[in-house]
Amino acid sequence: MIPRLLGGERDIVGQAATGTGKTAAFGLPILEKIAGGSGHVQALVLAPTRELAIQVAEELESLKGAQRLNVLPIYGGQAFGPQFRGLRQGADIVVGTPGRVLDHIERGSLDLSQISFLVLDEADEMLNMGFIEDIEAVMAAASPERRTLLFSATMPQDILRIAKRYMGDFEHVSVAREKSEEPLTEQVFHEVAESDRFEALCRVIDASENFYGLVFCRTRADVDHVAVRLQERGYAAEGLHGDASQAQREKVLGSFRRKLVTVLVATDVAARGIDVQELTHVVNFALPQDPETYVHRIGRTGRAGCTGRAVTIITPNEFRKLTYIVRNASGRIEKEKLPCVEEVITARKTRLREGLNAALEQGGLEPFEAFARELMAENSPEEALAAVLKMAYRDDLDPSRYRTIDDAPQRGFSAGNGRTEMFFAAGRADGVSPRDLVDRVARESHINPRLIQGVKILARHSIFTVPDSEAELIERTFRKLSAGAPPLVRRSRQNGGSKPRNFSSRGGFGNRRGEGASRPEGGRRYSDRGESRGRSYEQRG
Repeated sequence: MIPRLLGGERDIVGQAATGTGKTAAFGLPILEKIAGGSGHVQALVLAPTRELAIQVAEELESLKGAQRLNVLPIYGGQAFGPQFRGLRQGADIVVGTPGRVLDHIERGSLDLSQISFLVLDEADEMLNMGFIEDIEAVMAAASPERRTLLFSATMPQDILRIAKRYMGDFEHVSVAREKSEEPLTEQVFHEVAESDRFEALCRVIDASENFYGLVFCRTRADVDHVAVRLQERGYAAEGLHGDASQAQREKVLGSFRRKLVTVLVATDVAARGIDVQELTHVVNFALPQDPETYVHRIGRTGRAGCTGRAVTIITPNEFRKLTYIVRNASGRIEKEKLPCVEEVITARKTRLREGLNAALEQGGLEPFEAFARELMAENSPEEALAAVLKMAYRDDLDPSRYRTIDDAPQRGFSAGNGRTEMFFAAGRADGVSPRDLVDRVARESHINPRLIQGVKILARHSIFTVPDSEAELIERTFRKLSAGAPPLVRRSRQNGGSKPRNFSSRGGFGNRRGEGASRPEGGRRYSDRGESRGRSYEQRG
């Protein structure tokens, strides 16, 4: 992929599965071909969600190294002020969600007339979320001389139609995932209360024979917090994130490679480029944002013929997201009970015995032997040794020192691909857009909006699909909200649905912006660009 982008000028339609390193594949050639100080935006990357936009921007920041290029993420939910300032100050690469990018184009704050590259990342996801018209509007506003790179895991007809209409002589490339040693990596998860998350991490480390691994956190603040708490507990731990200077980064990584540090807490971007073959563990202290990141994380253990263990710590309300991530990463994961206190203490005693035996074999104990005889003359050998162990290991061998951690109830974990069609009792006549539907269902049901796909807005009702595992939850949620009336959302039936209803009567479309109200910042009335023109959920803020 990279040689094609560096050496050619044709547009690319890349069918790229999760875990194929798309960001580096398009990012490195773009960074190679543009230069800072041009005074205009040179590349635009469209992503379906704010989380992915932030992640791509951070990865491009990491990849650019010492290049003097400004990378700016713009997405819904963030105030316009900082985005206006970033664009005025000169952004070379903009990474954004379609709705917010289109807002800036319409306001005149984002000019795409001179861009050299337009990238559509996870195009099928953007289409599933109702972004097709926004994408077409952005492509129509971009320089006709640009080079377009479209990446998608699947190739539905709408994507091929966009490619034929807005891309010139494009080349269709399939990017296969590299063969991995995934079978050598055992994937497990522990489900605990949020208040027990850090204790669960300590149990995982303590119960391991020789823990040497990466602990992934979502934010820089989380990295600092977890690393400091681990250090306070006596672990050989360090944190690594984007705020670290190059000198600090090299120092920490040097200590990690020499195993002076055995627990490295890091963000995804900071961990990029870390190549250590002997890691025993990868721990997802926080869930990754998407399946691709999950694949990248767990692929750091189980290398070079060694076995590895990927451990994910979740709370009960994160179970659905984990299901989605693992299913789309084509993985297999099992729930395990956390190691009990007895297992932790047994593991500590084993390591202690091994350390004592190693010290005896190494020799050089003469300076300590005279003092040892003094201590045993003053106390019994058992008391003297017990006191030394207490001073050295504090209360690590005391069972009462450990908190009780209750596992959440056992669940089944399916990796199937079954989906359920759902009926939504409002449609075009009610002013419903795909964005409104996704936003409402995800918000009320507390599910990941990306699980909602296949949205179709019809005249008097709408339909969409969700994984089988989510259908019952959504139906139950809206049955409760209906208070005895026909629910707004239910499983679809072949003979049609219930009578359409005014969605705004329950805090829906009309009340969100006000009936006939003028457009708020970042929003618009439903009728101003046609009924199918909706934004996606990430614009709301």
